[in-house]
Amino acid sequence: MQWTTPPNLQNRNIFFYGCLLLLPLICCRTLLSAQNNLVPNPGFEDVTDCNLDYGEADKAFPWKIINGPIATPDLFHTCSTNSFFLPPDGCVPVYPHSGEGMVGLVNMVPMSIEERIYARLLDDLPLNTDIYVAYSIFPRQKCGGEFEILCYSNTQSLAFSDVQFQSMQVVLQLDTILGKTEEWTLMQACFRANGSEKFVLLGNFRSALEIQQDCDYISSDFNFAYFYVDDVIVSPFDVVPDTLFICGDEVLNVDASFYDIPIQWSDGWRGGMRPIDQAGEYTVMGDIGDCFLTDETLVIKIPDETEVIAIDLCEGGQALLESPVPAVWENGDTSSTLLISRPGAYSANLLSTCGERWRTYMAEEKDCGIQYFVPTAFSPNGDGVNDRLQFFFKSEYEFTGELNIFDRWGNLIFGAKNVNPDNPVSWDGTYNGKPFNTGVFIWVFRYVSAKDGKGRPLSGNTVLVR
Repeated sequence: MQWTTPPNLQNRNIFFYGCLLLLPLICCRTLLSAQNNLVPNPGFEDVTDCNLDYGEADKAFPWKIINGPIATPDLFHTCSTNSFFLPPDGCVPVYPHSGEGMVGLVNMVPMSIEERIYARLLDDLPLNTDIYVAYSIFPRQKCGGEFEILCYSNTQSLAFSDVQFQSMQVVLQLDTILGKTEEWTLMQACFRANGSEKFVLLGNFRSALEIQQDCDYISSDFNFAYFYVDDVIVSPFDVVPDTLFICGDEVLNVDASFYDIPIQWSDGWRGGMRPIDQAGEYTVMGDIGDCFLTDETLVIKIPDETEVIAIDLCEGGQALLESPVPAVWENGDTSSTLLISRPGAYSANLLSTCGERWRTYMAEEKDCGIQYFVPTAFSPNGDGVNDRLQFFFKSEYEFTGELNIFDRWGNLIFGAKNVNPDNPVSWDGTYNGKPFNTGVFIWVFRYVSAKDGKGRPLSGNTVLVR
């Protein structure tokens, strides 16, 4: 539960004027945030008619009543022809949180008359996306008196359900008794969908053991709580595109503002509106107190001029040309990669919002093999000189391999795996702890170059002397 204050919107204008003053020669492109509330008629503004009476919350179509007509949730609207259902209502004025309508729900009564309403969401909630869930509530104030049976409680909740009303997920509810009757209270939470959320429900979904209440006069038969509810929000936190393009030296003005929630970015920027002129991965975070809503975007910079990229092509091997975005290659393929096996120039027309942009890859054939040195003889006699057969491998590119040493009859007498520059290898001339006599030994090193992923063999022989 959080208390909110009206936002200062003047900073938005200052931001854009500052951009125009500070960057007069650089093209600025503005991307606006999208707020997509999936709750129909979220503020109970639209009504089928204004002749309101008890238990007609369903006149705020398409909201419907659970357990009607026994349960009688009320609709209050400025158009009502019945003065009782014109805001304000109760012993103190209660105006809608915004707009012209609000609903009133009775809590803490027998299940058959517990007042609950529901509406089908406008669309399925997206998976793998943070969902912002919120609504504003206002408890009806106790009017006093010796036999006041109205209570304050922690009962008002918001839940999701499937079409059978079986998969109930209570998402948002008070954690303490709410007796704040001077202003509306904003309830908000972060949520991740599982695919069963078809309806949003408002009402009391607590068990009797979970209910907390503050009553002046205790009467188990007649005590109740009453809440006004307004401005229900179920909105995906999808404030930035998955990919953004910076064309040349332009500056993107990105607006990730979202329901007046404080926004911060992974690079330290604070505020929903900001300039971006550097490529990279950016995370946007909406801080609602108990949790963060997050969204991510990859910013790709597309130069105005044709880029020329040097590519090393291993002799007899292949190379993968990679474009930052899908591209149309000279052979007609449309992809973000192209596999080549011959040296030369390859051009790609980059597909982005920047218009026609080209990148040229200059593939030059290189020897991707490794340089090595292995002594032709060694003498493991303990004199401190050439006591071990040392293998020296190096390359311009990373590699890893397996070394095996055989005697002249082809028997494997030594082996080492994962040999690379950071894991060198040597042999002390023994087998199972026993030294070998003088003889010729053959070594074979099979390695894979990280440059092209191709395996290559090396081999040679050495003499063990005593």
